[in-house]
Amino acid sequence: MLNKKGQAVKLKARFITILFIMSLVVSLTGCASFNEHLAMKDAASFYKQGKWEDAAKKYEEALSINPYRPINYKYLGFCYWNMIEPGSTAEKDMTATRKALDAFQKYLQLVGKDDQIQDYIINLYINQNLLDEGVRFYESLLKDNPTDTRILFTLSQMYGKMGNFEKSLEYSLKKADLTPNDPAGYVYIAALCWQRSYNRQDPIPEREKIVNMGLPNIDKAINLDPKNSGAYVYKGLLLRQLSEISKLKAEEEKDKRKKKELLALADDYLKKANEVRDIAIKLKKEEREKSEASS
Repeated sequence: MLNKKGQAVKLKARFITILFIMSLVVSLTGCASFNEHLAMKDAASFYKQGKWEDAAKKYEEALSINPYRPINYKYLGFCYWNMIEPGSTAEKDMTATRKALDAFQKYLQLVGKDDQIQDYIINLYINQNLLDEGVRFYESLLKDNPTDTRILFTLSQMYGKMGNFEKSLEYSLKKADLTPNDPAGYVYIAALCWQRSYNRQDPIPEREKIVNMGLPNIDKAINLDPKNSGAYVYKGLLLRQLSEISKLKAEEEKDKRKKKELLALADDYLKKANEVRDIAIKLKKEEREKSEASS
């Protein structure tokens, strides 16, 4: 057994060891912090000069030291963003695209929400034709945020770009239900319905059903914002679709009386479309004059 003196020596040795380890940790931490900030300083300098590749390397160096600083992921994403030729599918551009997406998404994981960065991510998925990946990403986000109108609208846009009318309409309707006082949501639904009918890829009864889905939505937009010229434009376009559909139905009709009624209905829809067009033109003129007066 150790006597009191021996125990004291042993305790002192342990204390000295602990102090050494603590000082070493502090020293290493301080060194790492210094190196991180040095890399960040160099990265910022290269970024200001527009030297995107050099800046990216320095931001990556800083992140290898400290992977929990959001701002470095944000600016790393901007670096790769600036290396991309919009719309290009060349290997270098797709590599930069994926690295930008990875950086922006890691940034969002740390900060939680940033609408500006979400816009960059959306733009990358759409402009670089990564719609399948974009849909998977936002569908996964939607599971945890089922009432996030921004995610719903993004999915509606992406499915629309993919030509999936049903899913695009589904998400745009959900978004409109959550923002009942926003006319833009109803205008978007009307635009979807008009585009689908205008493409003439569905049978006549289905086209008519789709147009008649768009009309009440555009009327909601007009009721919310009677000065919305764009809403009147889409209402006129939808009415022209109904006019065309009525003519097509008349061509197939064997009964002369019904044929005449359908042609008269087509003329009536066209008349209403022209009236709505005139309102849109008047509102656009007022908007232009107001803009010129304020400039």
